[in-house]
Amino acid sequence: MTDQPSAAPIRLDRDQAASLARLLREIEQFLGECDESVEEALAAHFGLDPTSEAYSAALCFHADRIEATLAAEDPRNGHPQGAFAQVRAQPG
Repeated sequence: MTDQPSAAPIRLDRDQAASLARLLREIEQFLGECDESVEEALAAHFGLDPTSEAYSAALCFHADRIEATLAAEDPRNGHPQGAFAQVRAQPG
């Protein structure tokens, strides 16, 4: 589905990272609520069946990682507001 992740961290502003996590959750919800015609269109386009479950799981995983990073680097734990969140891809 995607290329092998790099070991280099990705730096996002905390607000951008939180917005990205919310977007991923919203897309995950949309895929969970798809009817059969949308599911069939996604399967035809991406060549995966069941597409919505596969992408929903990937979206959930990445949103979880971003949210966990944001929680670990919470400004209330000594990190200034507006600091960058760094997420490393895990190979495998």
